[in-house]
Amino acid sequence: MAAVANAESPAASQQLTILYDERCEVCRRARDWLLTQPCLVPVELLPAGSDEAHRRYGGLPWLGEELVAVDEYGNAWIGPAAFLASMWATARYRPWAFRLSRPGLSQHAERFFNWISKKRTTWSTMLSPQDNECTWCKGTRAKVFTGVCANNHLMVEGQRYCRECGSPRVVLQHQL
Repeated sequence: MAAVANAESPAASQQLTILYDERCEVCRRARDWLLTQPCLVPVELLPAGSDEAHRRYGGLPWLGEELVAVDEYGNAWIGPAAFLASMWATARYRPWAFRLSRPGLSQHAERFFNWISKKRTTWSTMLSPQDNECTWCKGTRAKVFTGVCANNHLMVEGQRYCRECGSPRVVLQHQL
């Protein structure tokens, strides 16, 4: 699992930007999971189709087609290497990232990631609600929406990141 752009591992990185396919349910669920993980370096999760992603990383040929991880130096990892870079950023799974990147296991990790990626459209269809209503929203009918994200998606109390787009909660000033 070779890295792109002169980097063998993210070991020297102080921060990581993960570019994910915001249209893919599997990718959104992986993003939600990563948002819950304590990380050893700051991790920014950025939808690959966003204007910000195209402004900053528009030159990457894999943008929107593959999982991409980019560090602050511009080093980029794609596909399986980006998956391991994402694991490397977490406190709990960093040792696994090192283990899975070893010569004896890297081919298995790469095959696993490629298998998941190959079937992600099918799995996204199975994971997405049939009536196009978010399963999380179905469970919030009795809850009061108390805020919005930067893209004006409704959020309930205690929700820090938008489940639809991944944006952080916007603090609203109450008008008197």
